[in-house]
Order: sequence, then C-alpha cells, then structure tokens
Amino acid sequence: MSTVWAVLLDTVSIQRYVFQSNKLKDNLGASFLIEKIYEEYLENTIFRVFGKSFDINAWKNKPEEIKINKGDPFEVGYIGGGSAFFMFEEEKKAIDFIKTWTKSLLVHTPGVTTGVAISKFNFEKGNFSQEREKLFDKLRKNKSEHISKTLLPRHGITAECSRSGLSMEIWNNVVDSYVSAGSNAVIKASEGSEDDDNKKYAKILGTDFCFSNQLDKLGRISGEDSHIAIVHIDGNSMGERFKTEGTLVDIRKLSKSVTEATENAFGDLLEHIVEKHDDIMESLGFDDNSEDSRLKYPTDNNRKVLPIRSVILGGDDITFICDGKLGLYFSKIFLESFESKPVHGGKKLTACAGVAIIKTRYPFYRGYRLAEELCGNAKEASRKDNLNSYIDFHISMSGLAGNLEVIRKQYTDTPQGKLLFRPYKVLPKNNKDEKSFDLLVKNTGTLKKFPKNKIKEMRDVMNLSEEATETFIKKLAYRDLALPKIPGRSKFAESIFDDEETVYFDMIELMEFYPDFELQDSGGV
Repeated sequence: MSTVWAVLLDTVSIQRYVFQSNKLKDNLGASFLIEKIYEEYLENTIFRVFGKSFDINAWKNKPEEIKINKGDPFEVGYIGGGSAFFMFEEEKKAIDFIKTWTKSLLVHTPGVTTGVAISKFNFEKGNFSQEREKLFDKLRKNKSEHISKTLLPRHGITAECSRSGLSMEIWNNVVDSYVSAGSNAVIKASEGSEDDDNKKYAKILGTDFCFSNQLDKLGRISGEDSHIAIVHIDGNSMGERFKTEGTLVDIRKLSKSVTEATENAFGDLLEHIVEKHDDIMESLGFDDNSEDSRLKYPTDNNRKVLPIRSVILGGDDITFICDGKLGLYFSKIFLESFESKPVHGGKKLTACAGVAIIKTRYPFYRGYRLAEELCGNAKEASRKDNLNSYIDFHISMSGLAGNLEVIRKQYTDTPQGKLLFRPYKVLPKNNKDEKSFDLLVKNTGTLKKFPKNKIKEMRDVMNLSEEATETFIKKLAYRDLALPKIPGRSKFAESIFDDEETVYFDMIELMEFYPDFELQDSGGV
C-alpha cells in the first residue's frame, strides 16, 4: 500500500451545538445526534456511495489490519473526539462521500457545522506522521476560510423558537408547538438518548436503577432552591500524545484504549453511585421513608433515578450534569478511576476537571463554558506539576457576568488577599501537599465541627481588615477552637491568610457542596 485519498472530517463547536438549549432533554438529544454522525449517518452515506456496506468498527476490532488497496476501496482510519479519518482508493468516491455525508447532516442534524480536508496520502514507511500533519494543516486552513451555513436564516415575518431563538419551522408533537428545525431534531432524538444509555449500562443499572432526561430528577427537592454541577473533564496533553504516534496502527490502538478508559471510568463511577445510592440521596435531603412525597427518591417506571447524566462522552473528553452538591465528589471518583486504566503505550493517563456549580435555571451553555474555563485553569496548574490530575471549581450563588478571570477578580479579591487557593491536586494523593484535594476534604470536615455562627463570622472577617481577622482568631482561642493546619504553612492557622492567600474560603464553600457522609469519613464532623 502506498497512496490513497484521505478525508479528514471534523465537527465544529460541538459544545455550542449540544448546549444551545437550557433544557436537559435537548442537550442529551443533541449529543445523541452527534454520536449518530459517525454511526448511522456514516453507514448510510457509505452505502449510498459504494452500493454496499462496510464494517465501520473494523479499525477498533482489528487495528493491525489495513485493507485499503488490498481489495477494499474504502476504510475507516479511526474515529474519535468529534473527528474522523477515512481512506479512499479513488478521489471521485472521496468527493462523492463528502457531498453525500454533509448533505445528510443538513437534513438530519441542522445546526451541526463540519470541517473537511481531502488530500493524497502517502503511506510509505515513516511518512505517516508528516502526511497526517499536512492534512490537519489543510483542515485548519479550510475551517478558517469558510464556515458553512447549516441553518435557515431568520426572517422578520417568522416567529421565534423559544428553545433556540431561531425561526419556527416545524410542528413538534412532543412539545405541542412549532419549533426550529434544529430543535425539532434534538427533541426527537432525546428519547433515543435515554434508551441508549439505559441499554449501554444495563448491567450496572440492573432492574432497580435508570437514567432520566428530566433535570428535576437529578437530585432537586421540589420547591427548594437548587444548584446543578456541570462537570467538564479532559485528558492531559492527549493531542501531543497522538502526535508522537508514528503509525496508523498505533493511533488506532491509542484511540481505542483512551475511549475505553473514559467509558470504563464512567462505568466505575456509576457502580459507586449505585452502591452508595442511599447515602448520596440522604446527603441531598431525601428520605424514602418520609410521608412527604417531595422527599421520596426520584423514580421513573418504578426504578430509582441515578442523580447524574453524561452529556458528552467520547475519547478523553467527558461532560456530565448532576446535583450541585455532587459535582466535586463525582469528579474526584472519576479522575481516580480514569488514572488507573491501562492505555496503549503504557504511559499513565491523567486528566483535569472543571466543575461549574450554578443555579438550576442558569443557561447551560454559559455554565458549560465556565466549566471549560475551570478545566483549562486546572490544566495550567497541571502543566507546572508533571501533568498530574487537578480539579478547579466555582460556585455561583446568583448569576455570572464575564469570563472566569473577571468573575474571580470581582468577587474573590479582598484587602487581605485572594480568597481562593484552588485548583487542587486529586492525584497523586499526598496529605502533606498543601494543594491536595484529599487534604482539603479532610480539613473541611474538621472545620465543619465549628459552630455555624463562627463559620459565618469567619467568612465575613476574610473580607475585612487584618485587625478584624486577629480579633476573630483570639475569639476562637478563647473557645478552645483551632483552625485546621496546612503542612508547611503554619501561618494559615495563626492568621487565616499567608502571603496574601487563604485556604479557608474553599473549605467554607465545600461544606455546602460536598456530601456530609464523605466529610465525616474524612475524619471531620
């Protein structure tokens, strides 16, 4: 095998497409459609172009076999992370494929924007990395020069869809209203997403548990103020890792093993939730024995609803939604499991998490963007620390304005210094490390034993002068109370701030947004 026609496909702004609506059902439906792009719609396109079917999963099942130019006119190179690499024997078939595939997406997934590059590809030994990089350069150039229109323009004579802000075009029987073409597609797909996830994790869910597409069933008690956590987790330096792979076979094996690691780590998290379900639900305020129907565990068809939904799950990238009090807890469990998974090449996987804890009614897309920024902030700390797994979080008690840097400067800078000590290191575990997340949880449990009025007073004095802080510390000493200590930073416990930063604001916020049973197990409370 020497030369083929290579096609590189990329879906642009997947997150914007998935989170365009503030309804969980729509988000899940959009995510389900993205998956079908490289499954059902891909298979249909191949059949239309070649008049026969191909096994689009052969690259995963037998990564060592490369069949192009050995009797097969087409082959999937690999699929992952929202992009795909295909190989064709003939240029005409490659062009027909691109036309047919993109036209199919306009019909079935309106609003999805794609980028495409096509080029001759030389498979001679040692050429693969260089040829692939040329193809990626061409894709970047194509995407920067032209972004195709994938939605009908809005006109002054058309009413506006309340879900997407676009023109109402199609009657949807599910919502009993006219909606835009894009909204219609994701609404129809939402039921399929629920069924798909319930089948995918059937062994873990058993007959007692299920997923739900209803946000109110993820841990919210009816009639009470609530927060959700939007969690975005991304592997560390995966792009560089793929670039170092010199052959298509190695890329296939790495892509497959990373995807399996992500899916299996999420499966481990689900198993943990099932095992600890009663503790988790009680930490949210539920009581299945209560006569108050609001406090009964949320159910669907007589099955208990798990308080989590994955929205994006592919490659080394995962986004899930859960109750605000569970976001950091679930992220920690996922990261610990993810890092333990084997991967092609033997080099350990690490990842970073961003957890945006926001009001339930806050726009999902802005919440996701915040989680993405938090993940990026955690990655910045990770790059300075051997690419270890870090976590960053933000808790919004009202609305948000501006990006993460603006928000933090506005709300967390005080006369004595910065209130935030985050991000924190989840792995490797080391309770002598001032940045250890386990140490943060342990100390939060200890601080939670303080009288509530002292916690409130402490939060207030951190925004005041050094004199106010000194007076507060003396009051604690008078009551035989001592702040949790940080190894190597004794000044924290003596004056709350050290070198114009403090760890205690993070602990105070964590008290409300971390399960009580975990704080108790950590040695506090």
